[in-house]
Amino acid sequence: MFRFGKKNGYLAIALLVLGVIPVLVAIFVVPQLPESIPTKFDAAGEVARWGSRLDTLFVPVLCFLLSIATYVSGRRQATAQAVESEILAEQGFGRFMRNGLVTAVILNVANAYFMYTALTATGLPF
Repeated sequence: MFRFGKKNGYLAIALLVLGVIPVLVAIFVVPQLPESIPTKFDAAGEVARWGSRLDTLFVPVLCFLLSIATYVSGRRQATAQAVESEILAEQGFGRFMRNGLVTAVILNVANAYFMYTALTATGLPF
């Protein structure tokens, strides 16, 4: 993990941790949800659609898979570039990790919103 620099190694660890957090949240929250949860709200904040509690698993699974895929593809790309230049490999791997971190943070926020709306059956007034 630290083959492409100390900073990039820490970024990779942060990416993998941010990929696992929504899954852990889902493991604890989903069993506590009722079978039918609100999945869509209209402009007035009224429930527009109801769905299964398993619908809340989409974002955690997506976040986990994207984090793993970003790490693996970044590592594969950096390993291929390392033949030519270690500096290019380090920069490329860092770019993958930063992009993955931004995606993981956005998906963590989306997961927190979905879990909140599922638990409280109310939408946030945005």
